[in-house]
Amino acid sequence: MRGTRASCRRIAAALPVALLLAGCGIQRTGVVEAGGPATIEMPRDRRAAMLLFFRSPDGGLSPVSRPNFQGSAADLAQNEVPPRFAEKAIMALLAGPKGADETAAGLSTSLPRATGGESVGVKPVSETEALARVPVALDELDDTALRQLICTIAYAVDDDGRALVRMTGTYDSAASGSCDLDVKGGTEREAVGTRPPTTTG
Repeated sequence: MRGTRASCRRIAAALPVALLLAGCGIQRTGVVEAGGPATIEMPRDRRAAMLLFFRSPDGGLSPVSRPNFQGSAADLAQNEVPPRFAEKAIMALLAGPKGADETAAGLSTSLPRATGGESVGVKPVSETEALARVPVALDELDDTALRQLICTIAYAVDDDGRALVRMTGTYDSAASGSCDLDVKGGTEREAVGTRPPTTTG
């Protein structure tokens, strides 16, 4: 049984990250008891840095901040972050950990590697919900892989990472969920997640 709680190691990335506890809930059906809140303190601007979630050596999730390619002056002048920033974060997540710091921290991924040319799309439909199209079969992913996607997308579209993420993948697979990791600190919340049950026959 996959654990839904774990202590995350402190890692050094593009910006300092203080990890107290990491977790993000997702299950095949129903509501997940997340096993405790998570708090990280990391000042950042989503337009200048992307937050990716990888698997730590103890099986939990570790957030990594990486520089983002700057958009146009018009993009940076807006309060809203264009969807392509979130799409870029998804592709970076699928490319896996990189660099000396991430290697030294023992980070890995439960997601399949991106091979290039995949179709990715993100559409915020409200302040609290986002739709995402990802180039993987979601029903073949384990809970850690789903958590990686959900937390990465949630923080790409919302500074507080509170957005409900509804994903569609290849072969008509689908999953949805929320992340319970608070990068600003001081907020505790429970993660919930659903995905269609697997059918056999």
